Amino acid sequence: MDKKGYPGSVLGLVNDGVAGIPGTPRIRIIDSENTFEVCGSLDPGYPVPGRDRQAIFMLPKGTLCRGPRINAELEVKEVRHPIKWAYSQKLNDDGSLT
Repeated sequence: MDKKGYPGSVLGLVNDGVAGIPGTPRIRIIDSENTFEVCGSLDPGYPVPGRDRQAIFMLPKGTLCRGPRINAELEVKEVRHPIKWAYSQKLNDDGSLT
């Protein structure tokens, strides 16, 4: 995706459980060469059970994003806890997705 010369990435998150998320999900995208890091958060409690939520992450202008690593944390009462991905793809050693 590209918007006004800035490359971007659309991330879809799904809550296939029966309970809401008890905090604010924070997402971090880092490229494999550690040349940039983009962070953002969803609204507290999203995605709600049985629904999905899309988030757009705009990258620095001129960035070629090769091998991005995606990490997630759940912020509850100003404390961040790592999220373990429920994903069929093998995760990286640090728990991130590539």
